[in-house]
Amino acid sequence: MFNCGVRLAHSGAGARAMSIATARAMGTAAKTPSTAAEARPQTRLSRQTRQPSKFSTSIDTLRSVVEQQASDKLSNRQLFARLQVDPKTMDRLDMLSLGSQKRGRFERKRWFRYNEPEVKLPHIVFFAGAQKESSFPAATLPEIGFVGRSNVGKSTLINQICGSSAARVSDKPGMTQQINFYTAHSDFHLVDMPGYGFAFAKDEERQAWLPLIESFVRGRKTLRRVMVLLDARHGIKVNDREFVALLDRTGIKYQFVLTKCDLVHRDDLAKRHKLVSEETEKSRNCIPRVMMVSARHSAGLNDLRKEILHTCSLGQKYLADHKKKEAIAQTEYMEQLKIYKDTARAKKRRQN
Repeated sequence: MFNCGVRLAHSGAGARAMSIATARAMGTAAKTPSTAAEARPQTRLSRQTRQPSKFSTSIDTLRSVVEQQASDKLSNRQLFARLQVDPKTMDRLDMLSLGSQKRGRFERKRWFRYNEPEVKLPHIVFFAGAQKESSFPAATLPEIGFVGRSNVGKSTLINQICGSSAARVSDKPGMTQQINFYTAHSDFHLVDMPGYGFAFAKDEERQAWLPLIESFVRGRKTLRRVMVLLDARHGIKVNDREFVALLDRTGIKYQFVLTKCDLVHRDDLAKRHKLVSEETEKSRNCIPRVMMVSARHSAGLNDLRKEILHTCSLGQKYLADHKKKEAIAQTEYMEQLKIYKDTARAKKRRQN
């Protein structure tokens, strides 16, 4: 019994000692958050007084940020996201319904659209195909060439702008394995060239395509312009730069065309247009206007048709009254757009 009492006494004293030690520890722990709390405002002040970023939205500054300021460690996607959209380009995309756009849950759908007067090109017919330089047909009419990476949509675009199915279309890249010539009512020729890059073809055949295209571009006197087609989702790639360098050496005029614009969000499409437009300033042979089309939705095709007709000096023949019709359609669209914006503002004020 005595031993048990001693043990209980010792255990009670040990418990009291532990409680005292715990209280002291809690007291010291209670003091430490105050010091941490005192340090937090200093951290916040340091964040507030941090110097603003020197980032700018111009393309040259973007490249300098990537090359010189390695501490920022901005990826290409982050740089692309920081680009500012040109308001005029956005207005043009809205009018032509180019680019995909998600509408909000409570956002009203537009009851109007831009009734653009259609520009019709003559029906095209295939008349020659060349796998070597000796097979080129005689250069008698103005020619417009179409070239780009494999599966960028060259043949599909040719069929859409002419309302024809003469050009062979396939989902597999590299089905166009020769230079195909199409005539349009003895007014001009459209030339569909093989695509560069990946293709479902033998290596020997793909290696022969580029010299064939180069010989055609260098020696063709009736070639007015080469339309370089770019996928709007990717923009200019390494293969495109190499081919553009070839065109610069030959001195042929060329122009960029962004295809598959329906697969790109409208804001991203405007940014892509800005980047490609910046590239046009590097060459004297490049036409500064960048075209944007969607063969699936037939959007932007009229602008490309007009560009082809003016390049071939056929504007007076096919576009006699088009400018007046276009001015009337644009005026009607702007009036409807003003009514839509006014009613949207009034509805927003009533909700607030």
